[in-house]
Amino acid sequence: MAADKVSVAEARRNFARLIQRTQKGRAIEITRRGEPVAVLLSAADYLALSGERPSFIDAARRVRDRLGVGDLEIGEDDFDRLRDGAPGREISL
Repeated sequence: MAADKVSVAEARRNFARLIQRTQKGRAIEITRRGEPVAVLLSAADYLALSGERPSFIDAARRVRDRLGVGDLEIGEDDFDRLRDGAPGREISL
């Protein structure tokens, strides 16, 4: 991801606008006298880089809990009825 570059002075003047750009997925590199000194990232990008984002399985569990999937009383036998028991077609290799 290519970062947009702005000076410290420009970052001060346009901080709210820069925050909006990071929320849309843009990283903002802040420079002083042409040298990079900081990077402004969205919270999601920061969490991904820092390793603080929950694992996929933890996130999936939270979604299941929030939606009450456990209360639906769906069992394995419910899925067995959905599968076609046919062996499939024959092929020659």
